[in-house]
Amino acid sequence: MKNTSLLLHGTNEYLISKKILEIRDGIQPVDLMDVNFVQIDAKSSTVDEIINACCTVPFMTNYRLVLVNFFSDLIRVEKAYDWKNLSSQIENFPDTTFVVFRENELKKSNSIFKVLGDSVKSDHFENFKYRELLDWAKNRFDDLEVSIDLKALALLVESVGADLRLLDSEIQKLSMYKPLEMISTNDVADLVAYVKEQSVFRLVDSTIDGNISHSLKLIESLIDTGQSYAFIKRMIERQIRLALMVKSLKNEGFNAAQIGPKISLFGYPLQKTLELESRLTGSRLFNMYQMILDSEVRERNGEMSEGLSFEMLIYELAV
Repeated sequence: MKNTSLLLHGTNEYLISKKILEIRDGIQPVDLMDVNFVQIDAKSSTVDEIINACCTVPFMTNYRLVLVNFFSDLIRVEKAYDWKNLSSQIENFPDTTFVVFRENELKKSNSIFKVLGDSVKSDHFENFKYRELLDWAKNRFDDLEVSIDLKALALLVESVGADLRLLDSEIQKLSMYKPLEMISTNDVADLVAYVKEQSVFRLVDSTIDGNISHSLKLIESLIDTGQSYAFIKRMIERQIRLALMVKSLKNEGFNAAQIGPKISLFGYPLQKTLELESRLTGSRLFNMYQMILDSEVRERNGEMSEGLSFEMLIYELAV
């Protein structure tokens, strides 16, 4: 094979990981795969160490895969290194070397593009938009030879969001539950924990409205359906954290259409998160987040029972 070098970056970590596994699985024979797959954390390595790893020939296989994680961090701190020659060095790596540079989302102005130059092909993996997410989920059910009602599919996608790893896990769980029958909206509601998040939206709304009695009834209802105080608190914490993220993104100039993919939310969950952000100031949201952390400290220190601590938290959040 010809020396191949790739830069994989973006917010869609699932697809990036899948691409890396596809490259790794091409190493033959399979029983020598692990010996010829090297992962390097660039933040704790030197440029010379990375180059040496890439120049090493494979051990009795067709090629050797070198995965370099977060090389952009090394570029940022190694200011004294002569980066101008790196591109030509990469071109001279052995033909039996496959190098993958893995990064998070990169701005076009990031210096890694200039440093690597044309010697490295760049692939960008964005989070799916809603329609793409529906198609991807439907294809996964088709791969598993399982049928799902279109309304159930929409409920699943809107509830879980754009985290493909989590969505795939829920798809497999539903497929094992009903391998031979059509999966319905009731099945999704019963099995997917994130659907119950809609009850948490109502709980958060009633709490910030100061309607404590209604909040306590909603909590009792959730507990009766098998949810724990820890789960409900975790869902409330998630809503507040997402609202804080939305506020930060709005301050950076992003609009609602751009925010959804960035926080992996669509449909009803995104709508409710945007509503929550618009109703509360950043300081109020931050204080609510801190109250949740304080309640966990109370419980860990044995100051009060989990149920009493949670009820106290609801009163605190309503103030």
